[in-house]
Amino acid sequence: MSNCILVIGAHPDDELLGTAGTLKKLVDAGYKVISVITALGRKEETHHIHQLGRLANKEIGINEVIFLKHANLELEMIPLHELTKEIEQLIQKYKPVKIFTHHYGDLNRDHQITFQAVLTATRPLPDTTPIELITFETVSSSEWGTYTPDKTFKPNYFVDVTGTMEFKLNALKHYDVEMRKFPHPRSYEGIEYLGRLRGMSVGVPYAEAFEIIRRVWK
Repeated sequence: MSNCILVIGAHPDDELLGTAGTLKKLVDAGYKVISVITALGRKEETHHIHQLGRLANKEIGINEVIFLKHANLELEMIPLHELTKEIEQLIQKYKPVKIFTHHYGDLNRDHQITFQAVLTATRPLPDTTPIELITFETVSSSEWGTYTPDKTFKPNYFVDVTGTMEFKLNALKHYDVEMRKFPHPRSYEGIEYLGRLRGMSVGVPYAEAFEIIRRVWK
């Protein structure tokens, strides 16, 4: 059985903002975790963002980062089936047992498109191994979306990241160019406070929260 896990984010830092503590635990448990980033980041950071991304991921033990290099904020300009096909090819190559990706209700359009492509690429087909599909929350996008029952992030899976929170913050320091001053949610304080809030929900000091889309027990 494959021990590979993919985390698929739209932009550099998206892959870690809501998941780094959990991914560190998975790496420590022996899983091979691979980060996939579908679009480029801001133009001002293009010259070094790939290097920063690799350093950030390496901080939590992820040694392979795949950049699909689509234009920033323009994923909706390409046919969805093209992005879906790229993700399908990665799935065929790595055969992941689990995929983390953006929540469908995020404000950012690139996040929405990435989710839709992943959802399509992981559709259950005959003679294929089911893939667990889990969505993460992305600060300054998930909480800024439309608060309607069909779009709101509804956490139903929590991971205690008390022991890996420091690794998460250290990893995000490599993405310092993407961070903002508090009270912006994408600040170091904002990340820590969200971890405490999710932790209080389940009785631990720090947690990361997820919404499960599909899970199969065989």
